[in-house]
Amino acid sequence: MSRVLTQEELDALLAVTGDAASARNPKAAVPAVAYNFRRQYRFSKEHMRSLQVLHDRFTKQLATRLSAYLRAQTELTVVSIEQCSYGEYLTTLADPTAFYALSLAPFEAPGALEINPLVAFAIVDRMMGGGGTGAAPNRGLTDIELNVVDSLVKLLLDGLTETWKPIAGPVFAIKARETRSQMLPIASPDDAMVVVSIDAHIGEVKGLLSVCLPAAMVEHGNKDSAQTRKRLPPAVTPLEREWMQEHLGRVAVPFSPIIETRLSGRDVLALEMGDVVSLGLPVDEPVTVQLGGVRKLRGRLVARDRRACVQVVGSPADGMTATGER
Repeated sequence: MSRVLTQEELDALLAVTGDAASARNPKAAVPAVAYNFRRQYRFSKEHMRSLQVLHDRFTKQLATRLSAYLRAQTELTVVSIEQCSYGEYLTTLADPTAFYALSLAPFEAPGALEINPLVAFAIVDRMMGGGGTGAAPNRGLTDIELNVVDSLVKLLLDGLTETWKPIAGPVFAIKARETRSQMLPIASPDDAMVVVSIDAHIGEVKGLLSVCLPAAMVEHGNKDSAQTRKRLPPAVTPLEREWMQEHLGRVAVPFSPIIETRLSGRDVLALEMGDVVSLGLPVDEPVTVQLGGVRKLRGRLVARDRRACVQVVGSPADGMTATGER
């Protein structure tokens, strides 16, 4: 008949068993490491590096557009890409700030965009004709100032849509905006997010802006990109590449500089035949050049043989210099 062991005997047996297991397997004696189960790491280091490369390309293209839009030297650099909960993301934001809720159709989960007040007020100052060098006032942005920032945010979201189009296909758009992030119920505090932090240097002003993306959308894009890589056709042979270059070389590509200006409605209604409209662009300032509707080059306006021309002064690819007629 079996005898029931006492608690002291059970404790002694477990102690002996544990010592024997540690002797056979030294790793069993390694102390436990604290782990926060609320912090969700859903993406590998390789995937995070892919996101870094993706947004590095996005910031370079956006910096060129903003330089022309704000008429100020603009530099954008991805500082970090991190996985965190939405509640943790909110604790890193300034208060007040310029905070946007983003729709990401066709995905139901929304995203968020925050522009630090230093950057936001510099943008407003530049757009209103100032130098964009003044210190940010200790207050939230007014509705009029937010309307000014909206135009730049739409340009930024167009760039994000273009960047993410081949991966997950979301269309970034403004859903709502506030000066305090707690006023917009975007997600629950425990929802997993991917936060892209970008260092913005506009003229002499430097600050941060961040894009908060739902992990579900990023994960969906990761699966789609993996499936796309599996469906990629075999490498192009040298003969096929030569054939494509020969035939594509004869295709006409529209070449046009982007010269934009703004007029008030009163001035537009007062325009008459013979009036001269100032574009507000110095003759020696570079302009952005589109090739086939895509911004690709930098150029300057010049005159040759009594015709207006564009001299290409920079190329993102190889810095080639050429001259083309407008």
